Amino acid sequence: MSEGATRPPADPAGSAAAAPAAVGGQLRAARIAAQLSVEDIARALKFSPRQIEALETDNYAALPGGAFVRGFVRNYARLLKLDSRALLRQVEAALPSAPVEVRPPENMGAAGSARGLDRFPPLLAAALIVLIAVLLLGLWHFFAPSAPTRTVVGQAAESVRQLPEPAAPAAQVIAPTPAPPGASVLPPPPASLPESSVPTLRFAFSGRSWVEVTDARRQLVHSGESPAGSQLALTGKPPFEIVIGNAAAVSLVYGDRLVDLAPHTRAEVARLRLE
Repeated sequence: MSEGATRPPADPAGSAAAAPAAVGGQLRAARIAAQLSVEDIARALKFSPRQIEALETDNYAALPGGAFVRGFVRNYARLLKLDSRALLRQVEAALPSAPVEVRPPENMGAAGSARGLDRFPPLLAAALIVLIAVLLLGLWHFFAPSAPTRTVVGQAAESVRQLPEPAAPAAQVIAPTPAPPGASVLPPPPASLPESSVPTLRFAFSGRSWVEVTDARRQLVHSGESPAGSQLALTGKPPFEIVIGNAAAVSLVYGDRLVDLAPHTRAEVARLRLE
């Protein structure tokens, strides 16, 4: 090609095709591919559907701030098994930069007032204790049963009150013995349960997870997060609608039957109905 020849213009369509999709579009595409709804993601991440939709449309102005957006994207990417670091680099480029404003706490140096006995000076507290003791002693003196009188030589006869018998020792409280290492993490069945509470849903958690259960009357029996190593027992009127996050770290026993969660699990969220 001669020096006077003109070069063909660059293809703008090809450059746009090479650019990666926006963060919200990538998250939305991964959610649809996993056959999950916005409500499923909202329950799994403990955010509102409105916040999920704002993130998927890259509407960062509708979210509380940059730190919130970063944590939101990181958790969303982990749930859908995406590369969170690559998405966070795109978020950093898209977030508006703002100067960091450091403010001292408004209540610095103003300690909260203590409640209870801390409000009373030591001398006043001691005086109250003595006053109560004197009052109790006076009540006992007037209302305790009388003992037979005795005569003292050289003095006037006086009535001698019989001292109250010593109180029986308090019952000893025995602390429960911890389970030996390697014991089953499933909670033991209750010793006796009323008929209305049977059957029982028993959960055991080897990792942090969350559980939501509704009963036959569409009433919420439980909704919350449980830490690793904890157990949960729920009763209600079947059938139960159950949603479990991080289902691989949860064991479920219904009555005396171990429930296999694998066939009901998608993207680490198990959804099932137990009659």
